[in-house]
Amino acid sequence: MSKLADYQTIGDSASLTKIGEKAFTIIHIQDSDYTQGTETTPGVKITTAESFEIDGNNISKFHTTRVAVVQRLSNQNLRRDVNEEKKPLGPVKCVSQTAANGKNFFNLVDA
Repeated sequence: MSKLADYQTIGDSASLTKIGEKAFTIIHIQDSDYTQGTETTPGVKITTAESFEIDGNNISKFHTTRVAVVQRLSNQNLRRDVNEEKKPLGPVKCVSQTAANGKNFFNLVDA
């Protein structure tokens, strides 16, 4: 069964769900909040060293509002290293994990 996120492309980026658990290297991180009506959800947009074919286009910018991923990529030291010091992060991948309470969540881990 398809989900709306499978078809979501915003501006110059695609949803991180589009690359599944493929490994990638992050070369830039920026805030990219998602607003629907009056509600704003914190998000990030990343640029990857790799390009992935998404709907017939080569894409290297991806956005996500996945809480664990956004929290990890909000670390200011990490952002400084990636964005200013030009130290790529990776390879990493986004995987589904189970929290202590039994709920599944998506996390960014070393590949």
